[in-house]
Amino acid sequence: MELKGKVVLITGGATGIGRAAAEVCAARGAQVIVADFNERDGAAVAEATGGLFAPVNVADEASVRQLFEQVGARYGRLDALITAAGILKGAYVPVEEFPLETYRQVVDVNLVGSFLCARSAVPLMKKAGRGVIVLISSIAATAVSSSVAYGSSKGGVSSLGITLAGKLAPDNIRVNVVHPGGIKTNMKLSVIAQEAELKGQSGEQAWASAAAGAELGEPEGVGKILAWLVSDDADYVRGFIHTR
Repeated sequence: MELKGKVVLITGGATGIGRAAAEVCAARGAQVIVADFNERDGAAVAEATGGLFAPVNVADEASVRQLFEQVGARYGRLDALITAAGILKGAYVPVEEFPLETYRQVVDVNLVGSFLCARSAVPLMKKAGRGVIVLISSIAATAVSSSVAYGSSKGGVSSLGITLAGKLAPDNIRVNVVHPGGIKTNMKLSVIAQEAELKGQSGEQAWASAAAGAELGEPEGVGKILAWLVSDDADYVRGFIHTR
């Protein structure tokens, strides 16, 4: 499975699953664009993978537009988009106490950000005559989430993927949605630590419990799946993909 010559844009590529995807895609020959709000880590990943770093706030329409204009000017096309940018806030906050501001912030990044990036990717993919969009949802889309905002946003991402897949198929643009399970990212470890603290453990004990994470999968495992999905070998894959 090769990605040589393919231009792959990964939002949220500075850390976690996005970073793993950038590393695997680059190792398999892709020209990787690491797009992230986190400039320090994003630039480091781009340098390590021989790719390009592009700062972006996926929740901001103008910022997303500028990102894809930059990609179009530099490469003239886009072969694949992986939307790994995401946040989780409000873990274990009761529904009746959940701040609307927090809810909107999470939905704006996770759901609206996925839509804005997909919308901007389509013209570049049509120019290439084909393309792949991989939306990163979560097991939280179909299970109880620690955060009402996160669960809602990821459910929306999954539904967005279904709709995009149908509408873009005539343009030879394939859309897949990935539902990662328990993966050892900083975001996941932070939620585990919060849960432990709620159970009465000290902060130190909570982080020790989170860091253990024996049952959690590594981001690299999901990164390999994402690299495969944006390759030609996955042309016949449709719908949702669930990982551990």
